[in-house]
Amino acid sequence: MKFGEKIRQLRQYKDLTQPELAEAMGIEQSYLSKLENDKSLPSNDVLNRILDVFELGVGDLIDDLDQGARNQLRQLPDVAAYVNRQRQLLIGNRQRWLLTSSLMLSLGIALIYAGFVHMFFADNVYQYQSHGVVLEGEPKEIFRHPQAFVPEAAERDERLEFFDSIKARTDEAFMLEREFHGHVFNVNVEGGSRTYYLESEVEVDPWQNKLVVFIGVLMSALGLIGIVLERKLSAF
Repeated sequence: MKFGEKIRQLRQYKDLTQPELAEAMGIEQSYLSKLENDKSLPSNDVLNRILDVFELGVGDLIDDLDQGARNQLRQLPDVAAYVNRQRQLLIGNRQRWLLTSSLMLSLGIALIYAGFVHMFFADNVYQYQSHGVVLEGEPKEIFRHPQAFVPEAAERDERLEFFDSIKARTDEAFMLEREFHGHVFNVNVEGGSRTYYLESEVEVDPWQNKLVVFIGVLMSALGLIGIVLERKLSAF
């Protein structure tokens, strides 16, 4: 759209005749006619009169003009200042866009690496077993090696009775842990304590690690797309 066509549309929208608009602006009708027919460009003062009459900002007046008309009006100080502000705003937005995209790409790559090396979620599960509740004052290994704690002077029947009592008290409990607590550790329970022994170590691949990798790939893709788009927009 040309500048003159824009003025004509605004005048018709306000239902004003050329003489009425010229009077409102304080200019000659012949000058307004030249403006509407793109035979003359407004001065900076006349531009501000147009904006005042139609209660518009510079952007409202020039944003939908074609590039040629905008380039002509950039000779006016107020238009040049507006265009420069818009350019600076665009540059700032592109810089923020590029920074955000770069951060997303970097974070995405970091998440992919973290997921592959199982940084956040352990890839080992430790199984511990306890054979029973150790009473206060009893040796911690009484269930695992009961023969080591039979009185040396005990008769055969006493030895059998001791083993039977240990067997009767056997109450196995298992514990799966993602953290290594050592080969043996104790846990206080009601009536005594339990001694847990490491029975096995199993290597697993938790689903959470796959999720971390997926999120990393997604963020990397979005970051890369953002960088490419910013480069293409900067070319215009």
